[in-house]
Amino acid sequence: MATGVSSRGLTQLVRAGAVSRIGRGVYRIGDCIARPDPEGITRSMRVALSYESAAAWRGADLPYPPSHLHVTAPRSRGRRTDCVSGVRLHRADLAPGDLAVVRGALVTAPARTLADLARSMPLPHAVAVGDSLCRLGLLDPAGFQRWAAGLPCGPGRPAVVATATLLDPRAESVFESISRVDMAIAGLSAPLSQLDICDKAGRWIARVDFAWPEHRVVLECDGFEFHQNREAFERDRRRWSALTRAGWRVVVVTWRDVLGNPSYLTDLVGDLLAAAA
Repeated sequence: MATGVSSRGLTQLVRAGAVSRIGRGVYRIGDCIARPDPEGITRSMRVALSYESAAAWRGADLPYPPSHLHVTAPRSRGRRTDCVSGVRLHRADLAPGDLAVVRGALVTAPARTLADLARSMPLPHAVAVGDSLCRLGLLDPAGFQRWAAGLPCGPGRPAVVATATLLDPRAESVFESISRVDMAIAGLSAPLSQLDICDKAGRWIARVDFAWPEHRVVLECDGFEFHQNREAFERDRRRWSALTRAGWRVVVVTWRDVLGNPSYLTDLVGDLLAAAA
């Protein structure tokens, strides 16, 4: 309108498909995309991206893609007028420090985002998102632990504190994070993450996902996406054989093992550690 397009002219552009309406007072040039547009929704609804959507907007890895666009509005906001298909509306009283503008959209701050996820996600999944935020340099584990400890007592606080104590930015994937937390919940001794292992002559062999040096046990999280060709597949097998020759016992779990049956992972590692004790 600032460039001289009248209200009637704007309506004609919408009808012609040259412009699409995102929400009240918010338009996009071109056809409307099939799913809710994060930037447009935050502007039209006067809300902030939150929960999984805030983490994804910042580039964090998630266990699963969000099924809805998650946004947060003040508690005083009415309900019926804010119903939008594909959008999950949360209500909370957010302080100015809980918000930031990222690539044109209002988004909850990393600490607030992780706290919301800790209250709504299984612990391993929340820690996986937190690890990713740490890897991106958006969250400091020690700082978040202090922030979580300072939260007032109330529903969800124990989950936030538990998430804070388990963060480890050395985890290189969601897969590794979930595996590590499952083992911690099961009470298994904590492994070393991303350990470099050398043979008896001091030659480097491999960097492994998890290791218990006192038991000479290695756990590898084997993702299918890393074996897109035969060369990568064979390279991993030679690596595992080299570890075995150096006196390490190597076990491998897959994404399906961990997500579909967490007890398989914990039972497997528990039996190996017990046998090696």
